[in-house]
Amino acid sequence: MALVCPKPVILSLVAGLSLAATAVHAQEQSQPSLSIDLNATQQLEQACRLVFVATNKIGTSIEEMSFETVLFDTAGTVDRFALFDFKDLPVGKTRVRQFDLPETRCSDIGRILINGSASCKGQSFKGTECMDHLDLKSSSKTEIVG
Repeated sequence: MALVCPKPVILSLVAGLSLAATAVHAQEQSQPSLSIDLNATQQLEQACRLVFVATNKIGTSIEEMSFETVLFDTAGTVDRFALFDFKDLPVGKTRVRQFDLPETRCSDIGRILINGSASCKGQSFKGTECMDHLDLKSSSKTEIVG
């Protein structure tokens, strides 16, 4: 026995699902975020260049931002600590920042941990905004977590 739904019911259901999806998308767009994408790793002779794409959607400009990071090798062992200075990041803007790690093979870096914020300054900041709104992603083969 086949279940038959009248067209108005199906149209109402489709319209309701569409509105719900739009509401979820709008809520995701309105959530403050500081997106950092480990976009690429590039081997430069004896150095590994890490390329990050950072987008500020927290609602106010960041005057100064740096992160304490921990680099793990492919076996999961801590290799080193590093400080990455992203400098300023205007509200609503995207910036590309790159950091060269001397005497390092990119293929030896298994994971990068954002361990904390060394500096996070902006108008009326408490200093935790950079970590509170951090949204990490990796477009490279190297994992980034925080």
